[in-house]
Amino acid sequence: MNKIERLPVNKIRYLDGARLRNAILAGISHLEQYQDYLNKINVFPVPDGDTGTNMFLTMRQVSCALVEAPNKSIAIVSSQVAEGALMGAQGNSGAILAQFFHGFAQGARGKWQLTTRAFANAVQTAHETSRSALADPKDGTILSVINDWANYVHKTAQKTEDFVVLLRNSLQKARESLAETQKKLEVLKKAGVVDAGAQGFVHLLEGVVNFIDKGKIKPIVSRVASEKAAVLPAQVKEIISGVKFRYCTECMVNGKSIDHRRIKTRLMDLGDSLIVAGGAQRIRVHIHTDAPGTVFDILASYGEISAQKIDDMMRQQQEAFPTANAANAVNVERIGIVTDSSCDLPHQIITQHHIHVIPLKLIFGVQTFLDKVQISPGEFYEKLASGAEHPKTSQPASEDVRQIYDGLIPKYDRILSIHLPRVVSGTFQAIEHAARKFEQDKIICIDGKSISCALGLVVMEAAAAIKEGLPLDKVIRRTHEAIENMHIFITLPTLKYLVKGGRLSKPRGFIGKILHLNPIVSFDREGRVVLAAKAFGEKNALGKSLKMAVRLARQYKKIKLMVAHANALSKAEKLAVELARLFDISGEIPIVEAAPALGVHAGPGTVGFAFIGFK
Repeated sequence: MNKIERLPVNKIRYLDGARLRNAILAGISHLEQYQDYLNKINVFPVPDGDTGTNMFLTMRQVSCALVEAPNKSIAIVSSQVAEGALMGAQGNSGAILAQFFHGFAQGARGKWQLTTRAFANAVQTAHETSRSALADPKDGTILSVINDWANYVHKTAQKTEDFVVLLRNSLQKARESLAETQKKLEVLKKAGVVDAGAQGFVHLLEGVVNFIDKGKIKPIVSRVASEKAAVLPAQVKEIISGVKFRYCTECMVNGKSIDHRRIKTRLMDLGDSLIVAGGAQRIRVHIHTDAPGTVFDILASYGEISAQKIDDMMRQQQEAFPTANAANAVNVERIGIVTDSSCDLPHQIITQHHIHVIPLKLIFGVQTFLDKVQISPGEFYEKLASGAEHPKTSQPASEDVRQIYDGLIPKYDRILSIHLPRVVSGTFQAIEHAARKFEQDKIICIDGKSISCALGLVVMEAAAAIKEGLPLDKVIRRTHEAIENMHIFITLPTLKYLVKGGRLSKPRGFIGKILHLNPIVSFDREGRVVLAAKAFGEKNALGKSLKMAVRLARQYKKIKLMVAHANALSKAEKLAVELARLFDISGEIPIVEAAPALGVHAGPGTVGFAFIGFK
């Protein structure tokens, strides 16, 4: 153990809100410089390469809270830190940090400032609280470093009243504990790295100590630090492969007298890495699971759910360590693809091409669901048919979009973001607004001019171009060519939902019902919904849409097709067989469930198809 320094000058005998605020801002600034490095050494609990990003996103929310509301009371500032961390918590380490700061705020409650001993007591509370948040805490992680650091702080605070001495010496103890993590976990030993979360915690402490020494805070930027840290490149020797549970699932729950222990008991059999952070009225839940929907259903009984997030860790692992295990090696593209949930694609295509989907919101009265996250298309159509209130769709929150981009920025040189038409939704404007927050031309937003299977075919074409290794300009050109040569035909079995959604007046809907009128809708070159044709009877409508498709397809040498349906699989299968016969297609035509963005107006029983033509 190092001998305690005795400094005659620069003594800091108390910690108030202003000093805590500045010290934490300095720690966040320092952490930001290392986020890419932390991502590269992230192999535990799963090697998904996002620990650095998650820790920084968690702490950036803290910085927003502190910058907007400065205060000199340490009780108030520590409460602001705890609230910001809870609201911004991302991933395993982010959730642990949120609970750590929640515990520190408990220890500082009612105090204007802290002495070294009072600080040590608050740190002990923070350590105990953060450990209690985990259902199955592991030695050799960020918890180990927090534990060793907190114990050293508590012991040393009995011998010094100077925060300069206390924090400098305790930083050295934290570094020693960090080095030990590699010996405590086999996965870290084989990879030849320390725990990424623990390393991130040490970087936070380093920033705090640098501030104490120099009294300055480097500017905190929202994306990429202008000054990169001088660190050795991460060299992961070997990854112990395998993701036990596929989805990293997170959300906030707002309620009353929330029972943390009961929640952990009910959720622990659904996965691992379970963390319940927060207090009695608001919690952040983190779990690795194969059943995110079940997790959300259970948590809904404890209060209002918000800020849902589901990450596919299998895909993240493939992207982060593409060659660490030859059996699992995949081709990682330099260009990433993002779309929204109005885009319909087979799940294997989304997984194979690492396509990231931003969920739209579906609103049934007072209930809000994240499309294809909290509610599947099948569940949506059942609810649509039986519900008294007609649902609405809503664009994603700009903060949710920004967080998705934040997680992708370190992994790609450029990102193509391809979405539903600007003229039918505010989603595209929200996407563009979020993209402008990042480096110029880092995110290229493309109006897909359609939805459902048509948008799916466009995204597939962009993904295929990336897979072929084409440069960015050619990928963009091929995407636009796909949009220009896209055709979609949707046959509505009833006018009922057009009337309910306000797209058709009640008198016209009544006349159409009497005449057994079935419209065929499409999208024009600007992405507007248009009436392509109308027929008397659903069978005639399908026949007419096929004839129009055959006529349009004559100008192309080949086409690619996809079929979509709204809770009408048998109709879709028959349509796919007929399309294969008409166009002499030997392979299987993909069939997908139509996005609620389409179904909210078309209704259950709707079928449609789209094709891209190639000249």
